[in-house]
This record gives sequence, structure tokens and C-alpha cells, in this order.
Amino acid sequence: MTITIREKRRRRQRQRALAYLGVTVAWALSIWVSQLLSPPDWLHLIALFGHLAALVVGLGAVLAIDWHALLWATGWSSVRELRQADRTLILPIWVGLFGLLLTGALLEPHLDNPLTIIKMVAVLVLSLNGVALTRWTADLARVPPTARYGQLPRAARVGFMTSAIVSQVAWWTAVFIGMLNATT
Repeated sequence: MTITIREKRRRRQRQRALAYLGVTVAWALSIWVSQLLSPPDWLHLIALFGHLAALVVGLGAVLAIDWHALLWATGWSSVRELRQADRTLILPIWVGLFGLLLTGALLEPHLDNPLTIIKMVAVLVLSLNGVALTRWTADLARVPPTARYGQLPRAARVGFMTSAIVSQVAWWTAVFIGMLNATT
């Protein structure tokens, strides 16, 4: 039995829909649990360290992929190298993100602070954008290994750039507000 292109597309759409739901539920669960728990100081300190470690892993991997994407977009490397970076760094990104959600639940975020709400929304946006990027990386897998960025259709170029910009803005918003909240 052969699977048609349309069936494959529908399957990927269903998988993405489930992934959107999954990251949204994980995000909401992290916030809900954070309001129920009041961890002792020693656990709070361990959670803070874990939060910073997860940030280094997740954001570091995102920066590495975005760097490879920039090199490809400017003609300094190949799409093959970008795809290899994506394949090897996708796991650290998701491990870092879920590590942030897990440890964030133990950090007692102050949801009455508007900046904290902005940070939480930024985390949700970067999570949903990560799921959305699976569509672009699937499209990227079909691009010939020697293809140049400028050869892509305009819609694909705009989609890649928009996703990268949303990712960076959301990650750095969350980092900046997290730093601000931790120091004030």
C-alpha cells in the first residue's frame, strides 16, 4: 500500500497539531504547578541552577542552528550543513525547553507581575514557533544539497526569516525578563 503525498501532508499536519497541543499543555501545566508549590530554599536554588543550565542548552542550540542558517543565507555554507546542524541540535533545543518548563515550575514566578506574564507568553511563543519550524525543516529536507538560499521561493525565504526572527525575539525577551526578575 502506497501512501499518497496528500496523506503524508495530512499526517504531518495532525502531528504538528498534536505537538502544538502538547507544548501548550506542558506550558500551562508548568504555570499551574508553579502556583501550587512552595519549594524550600535549597530546592529553589537547585531549580534555579537547572533553569540556567536548561537555558544554556536550549538557547545555545537555537543560536547554533540560526548561525548555520545565516551562513547558508549569506552563501558561506550549504543547505546540507544547515540540515545536519538542525538534525543534531533539535534534541538539545527541546530538552532545554522542557527543562525550562520543569525547573520554572519550582521557581515560584510572580504572575501578578506584568513582566512575568510577558516572559511566560514569550516562552509559549518560542515553543509554538519551534513546532511551526518543523514544517520549514521538512521543506528544507526536500531542497537539493547544493541549493542556495536565494533560489528558494520568496514565500519560503520569508517563512524561514520570520520564524528565525520570532524565535530570537521570544528567546531573548524571556532571557532578559528572567534576568530582570531574578535581580530585582
